[in-house]
Amino acid sequence: MWSYRPDIDGVRAIAITAVVLFHAGIKGFGGGFVGVDIFFVISGYLITGHVYRDVIDSRFSLASFYARRARRILPALLVVLLVSLAIGFVLLSTTEYQSLAKSTLGALFGVSNIYYWFSIDYFSPESDHLPMLMTWSLGVEEQFYVFLPVVIVLGLRFFEKRIIAVLAALCGLSFLSSIVLLGRAPSFVFYMLPTRAWELGLGGMLAVAELRGLAPLRDRRIFTEIVATLGLACLAAAIALLDSSVPFPGALALLPTLGAALVIAAPGSVASRLLSLRPIVFVGLVSYSWYLWHWPLLSFARITALWPLGRNAALIIVGLSFGLAVLSYYTVERPFRRRIGANGPTLLRYGGAMAAAALVIVAVTALGGLPQRLPRQAAALAEVAADWDLCLVFDGVAVPPADPICRPAVPAERLILVIGDSHAAALAPGLRARAHVLGYELAVLAKASCPPLLDVTLFTPANPAHSAECMSFHDQVMAWIKANPGIRKVILAGFWSAPMIAGAQGEAYVSARSDEPERDNAALLERGLTAEVAALRGLGLDVAVVQDVPFFAFEPTNYLLQRVIAVRAALGGLLGGPRDLGQTDGPARYVINRNDATRDIIRQVAAATQGVAVVDPFDSLCTADRCRLADEDGSSLYKDSQHLSARGSEAIAKAILP
Repeated sequence: MWSYRPDIDGVRAIAITAVVLFHAGIKGFGGGFVGVDIFFVISGYLITGHVYRDVIDSRFSLASFYARRARRILPALLVVLLVSLAIGFVLLSTTEYQSLAKSTLGALFGVSNIYYWFSIDYFSPESDHLPMLMTWSLGVEEQFYVFLPVVIVLGLRFFEKRIIAVLAALCGLSFLSSIVLLGRAPSFVFYMLPTRAWELGLGGMLAVAELRGLAPLRDRRIFTEIVATLGLACLAAAIALLDSSVPFPGALALLPTLGAALVIAAPGSVASRLLSLRPIVFVGLVSYSWYLWHWPLLSFARITALWPLGRNAALIIVGLSFGLAVLSYYTVERPFRRRIGANGPTLLRYGGAMAAAALVIVAVTALGGLPQRLPRQAAALAEVAADWDLCLVFDGVAVPPADPICRPAVPAERLILVIGDSHAAALAPGLRARAHVLGYELAVLAKASCPPLLDVTLFTPANPAHSAECMSFHDQVMAWIKANPGIRKVILAGFWSAPMIAGAQGEAYVSARSDEPERDNAALLERGLTAEVAALRGLGLDVAVVQDVPFFAFEPTNYLLQRVIAVRAALGGLLGGPRDLGQTDGPARYVINRNDATRDIIRQVAAATQGVAVVDPFDSLCTADRCRLADEDGSSLYKDSQHLSARGSEAIAKAILP
């Protein structure tokens, strides 16, 4: 009853194909990310079955269990990690290389999911630039297998007859937590073991039930066919109908997980025989290596490319990753998996290999991403991209910064205040220098993704608590303004058009003081900005509103890095290089927000209120058909596609403070 089943490798083939094509951006696979959930069910089924059988037969050993896991997981993983570091050595900037090293260390020790929980939303555009992101699921699995043997051993000792009920209760708690927390902490639910354990546990319960002789579908052909067909339908529906905009995992994860469990529970069906065809099984056999290879290659390509990867380029990379997966399977996975030796020495050898790899990775981080390998200008560009004003606070902080640099104490009417989001903080270096020239001090109170609007704030699905944080932050800023007679002028700056431009990610303006479902972004922006400037003018303050800066359809810093890193230039050229980009500028048609309706809203609000000025960065940075992205000496005016660098802020500071 527990022999090799080729149809399970067939289910693996469905899972890996879905994941890879989703990551490649192929239409029809919008829900391909559920391939990971399918893998969880398969892994839970197989590994729980092995542990349960060994415990029942009184031959289970932790050393044997973890040695087997090491032989299965580590060889191919170590190869991919080291090759990725080698690619990064010739391709990445210093900050990019440091980031790669840190994430590689997390992958090596099975804690990638924890690392990414703190740093990134899986579905955000920035995730495409993280070559090790795919290892988050390995972290979940390895953490699950820390607890699995304990649960099985203790469950059989104290609840032998009710072991399935115990597993069901634990899975139920995990599933319930994923539903309850999904709206409050979606990143935690996505990445972390407590809210993912039920998916592996579902496969585990199925395995234990079979090993205890509870296989109701056996010898019932019609029911077997119905269950298998229903399972395949669930898998197809999840892959084709879900997409990154839906709340996930939560209850929706039942679709792929139950689908996988139903197919596994129905051996001998027509579906099972189809999944056992050799070509499909072969894809399943190399699925682990393919999973490891495909994402770093796609990610490195997206880091390098100026423009979004086209379908053909993505499919070529997918094909290359499959070839590497086959090579890795035959030269790394199979040979190391078959090397059976004493468990203690095996664990020591793998521990030594991990320690050696960790030393290399830590050295890369400690040495600042090895700037010596790159031209000096590349290191300077990397520093520009990583340099943020210290007065900017991020998620989890609702209190304005109290540092004297952010809130200088000055005599009456000698203070200029900048409030807003990260776009406001990006203006700070140039405005600070300009204010000093004019005999003023500059205060900066900025929180990421919190536009300076009264009674209107920004909703971000990745952090449901964000709106409340923004409201609290803004209330405290307004209280400080009212209590501070030193303020002469207030500058409002923000990424005003974020919900309109980035709305596909679920961002939206919302009314901060009510539960009304209204999400008319334009109307709410107008309402919030009108109330904001009215409140400030009511305090007798001069007000300047800064329009959005030119928002490029490509990363200016990436373009400049291509010009100084040879390998990056070569690969970027293959993926579709510069299109009429100059040494220091680019066509205005590549500026996403040049005709944005938000600009009209801001002008109208300012025009309706006396004493409110509008400053348009386009006037300083753009002509009719070109927009600047660098100075003549090659210094970038941008940190990324939408945030000005310190040099960029200097370029428009005089227009804001004439």
